[in-house]
Amino acid sequence: MSRNGESEGPDGHGHDVGADTRKQLRGILRRIGLRENELLEPLAAELRQRGCRPRKAWRLANELTQQEVAEEFNRLTGKASAPMKAARISEYEAWPGMRGAGRSRPRPTVDALRLLATIYRTSWDQLVDTADLECMPWTDRAAFRTELARRCTTLPRMAGGAVPGEMVRFVGRERQVAELRQRIERHLEHDGPSVHVVNGLAGIGKTALVRCVVDAHAERYPDGLIWEDLHGHTAGRTPRSAADVLEQLLLKIGVAPETIDGGVERRGHRWRDEIRGHRVLIVFDNALDSQHVLPLLPRARDCLVLITSRRRLTGLAGAAAPLQLDPMTMAEAEEFFLELSHLPTDYDVGAVRRILDTAGRLPLAIRLIAGQIAHGGEDVLTALAAEFDSLAEGLRQAPDDRAGSESVADHILDRFAAEGETLRAAFELSYQRLPDPELRRVVRLLGWFPGPEITAGMLAPMAAVSEPTAGTFIHRISEVGFLDRAKRLPEPSAPTREPRPTGSAGAVRYRIHDVTRLFSRAQADLEDMASERVAAMARLVRHCLGIARAAGVPRPFDIAGSFPTPPPRESDPAAATARDWLTTEREMLLGCIRVAGSSPDSGELARLLGSHLSALGYWSDARWLFVRALDSTRGLGDRLTECDILYELGTVHRRACDYDTAAKCFEEARIIAVQLGDQLRTACALWGYAEVTRHIGDYHPASRAYLGALAIARQLGNPKFEGSNLRGLGHLERTRGAWEIAHDYYLSALGIAGPIGDRYSLGWSLWGLGLITRETGDLDTARAQLVDAHGIAGDISDALLQADTLRGLGQIACDVRDLDAAQEFFADSMDIARRNRDPHGEADALRALAGLVSEVGPEWRVCDFLGKALARYQSMGVKVAEQVRADLQQAVSRCARSQVRIPEQVREDLLALGVELTDSR
Repeated sequence: MSRNGESEGPDGHGHDVGADTRKQLRGILRRIGLRENELLEPLAAELRQRGCRPRKAWRLANELTQQEVAEEFNRLTGKASAPMKAARISEYEAWPGMRGAGRSRPRPTVDALRLLATIYRTSWDQLVDTADLECMPWTDRAAFRTELARRCTTLPRMAGGAVPGEMVRFVGRERQVAELRQRIERHLEHDGPSVHVVNGLAGIGKTALVRCVVDAHAERYPDGLIWEDLHGHTAGRTPRSAADVLEQLLLKIGVAPETIDGGVERRGHRWRDEIRGHRVLIVFDNALDSQHVLPLLPRARDCLVLITSRRRLTGLAGAAAPLQLDPMTMAEAEEFFLELSHLPTDYDVGAVRRILDTAGRLPLAIRLIAGQIAHGGEDVLTALAAEFDSLAEGLRQAPDDRAGSESVADHILDRFAAEGETLRAAFELSYQRLPDPELRRVVRLLGWFPGPEITAGMLAPMAAVSEPTAGTFIHRISEVGFLDRAKRLPEPSAPTREPRPTGSAGAVRYRIHDVTRLFSRAQADLEDMASERVAAMARLVRHCLGIARAAGVPRPFDIAGSFPTPPPRESDPAAATARDWLTTEREMLLGCIRVAGSSPDSGELARLLGSHLSALGYWSDARWLFVRALDSTRGLGDRLTECDILYELGTVHRRACDYDTAAKCFEEARIIAVQLGDQLRTACALWGYAEVTRHIGDYHPASRAYLGALAIARQLGNPKFEGSNLRGLGHLERTRGAWEIAHDYYLSALGIAGPIGDRYSLGWSLWGLGLITRETGDLDTARAQLVDAHGIAGDISDALLQADTLRGLGQIACDVRDLDAAQEFFADSMDIARRNRDPHGEADALRALAGLVSEVGPEWRVCDFLGKALARYQSMGVKVAEQVRADLQQAVSRCARSQVRIPEQVREDLLALGVELTDSR
């Protein structure tokens, strides 16, 4: 009996090779590295050597029973009326032996052998031996000869020059190489697609990536490697025709030239017929589009096809798996650049990275520029980096409406050239092949688009077309490689969903590569009238301004004395969506204002965006925007708006703790408000001035400003603003140590805040009362007041109040000697301050931690915390810095007396602050 319990006849063809023996043989083959599909043939040969006939040997090599073979045979034929049975499989395996009484066993036909070969994963001629051939009719013998000739035809490997030569060591792309290798491994295991398309921008390294992978895996395809450059995007060359390529493919696999028919269809059928059953690695490099490469696909499961193209070959959907190749990472680009430029190890890293930024981390651009540096050395590196810095500034300027102005983009592109090869030519071919002049116009507009990503809603106003038309344009130019689908997620502070204030559902974002932008700008400078560029930017600004107006950004004097929080989404969903859009498109909007130049629209957009971003903590962006808005407004002579912008600018400087600049802005705003006779604006400017001078420590001018603003607020009957000034006076008197006076101010502010529902004033008044109550020793009441204030801070999302209440709770924890809790409160307070870019809050938390550490040691940590706090206080120009300096000097002296060693890094930081150190090493 065999492994499967099948009787084997005594005719010598049924030799039993047990399961254990087969397992041992399979183990030997696996140990030399063969995979399952690779070990079948040597295992079947070994079983034949041990006495099995070929059909049985291949069945056992596949570990199949005769019944399993019969069932699979029936599944393949689909003939339920005459099903194959296990007994017939047994007879096929024994044929042509005699079954007795002179009758022959049933003969397996060629069709049956082909089905069995499919089941056994081999070719049908492998299931035949000489005993079979002697008894086969002549037609079957002829078919055997044809099959054997086809299988034994060795596909010639390409000559060395046919595969693109490797100019330099392949660098980077580890993730993409790993992805392609994984796909090849799956293909070798008959899992996954057999056609893969690597697409990406011109010069991005598609061919180099494929060549690297082919070099590593060509030996895995024993029937050969075929590499065909289709010249789809080769300058000076016409794309090769499918008929021409098919002829070359047939010749390379050994088909006689005289037998090759004409015409694409016939050659395609012949190519697919001849390649079937072979295992070949095929590369179609530089394909123009899907139709260019579709007739060339072998449609043979065992052949792997790799295609490269600048276009997304969407016409191959379902037939091919895409792999998008992006620019190199900065680390990869730098490694590649150094490989080519031969710079010394102490090269100027900053200069190299400026050049790589200009090159967009595109391998072709890097290669062209690195060759110049390799011959010119570090002097050329320095000169190019400086030149790119200067030219980049020119790119950021507004479009020049003068005729004949020089193209900055053109100058930059000209630097990326070597011996007749240019970066421009790589893009120009794709551009010139765009069939529609409107598409080429859209590509040129990309050069002036101010953001890294674009949507149809943004392109539409620039191109002066409808949004659906703009979406069609974007889709078509992305297919030819000028745009990529964006992959990045929104920034942490940005909305997590795609805002659609313009009503375009399902907006898709596309990324503009830096070099694409350069080429597009150069083409725009060459082909378009300067006035067209100016008009396009003006339309984009007006479009963005409409959304900014819809966001409902509050006027500065409506929220003076409060934390600027946006209204609830439920109160105005359209405005909330517009605010989301402003956040998501922040980078584009900043670029838009930078490029648009000075105009009433760009000035208003700058102001509205600055107001929005200041509420989110983008201090530097908001400052720049308000300065731009201020310049634009002053040019128009609009004093009222100028006053408002100065107030907003002062508020941003105040919240960024740039107190001196903030005070100047508020004073300037006050002067204008007085000249205009606007009492509310005068009072608000006074309040802002009082806030910053209080933080600086100039208490007398702060007090006068608060009292002046308070008087105007009462005269105008504005209880909210009255409470704000009473609260400010409470802060001031508490800081000066006048606790009873401060207590009364806080109670007055609290009495106003409750009835009018001013949660902001309520929270800060409770905070002030909590600090004063702590000083009186009533810790339980103080803790309750601070806890209430902390709860309000969370409700209104006031991070500053959250941080300050946590420090107050930490002080109470110190008072009751719960030092672990105190440390946690102080650390949380500092964490909030850092996240919200609040240096004053950080300094206060560090000072509090220094006080805590003085209780538990070591003393050098007190010096460390006070030193860090002093650095921040000094940068803000506040007078408390002198007290902290004195405390720090005392802590250093204590370390010296106690012989406590201050770590070297802390010593260096203290010396930089001008702190006198003794021998406390």
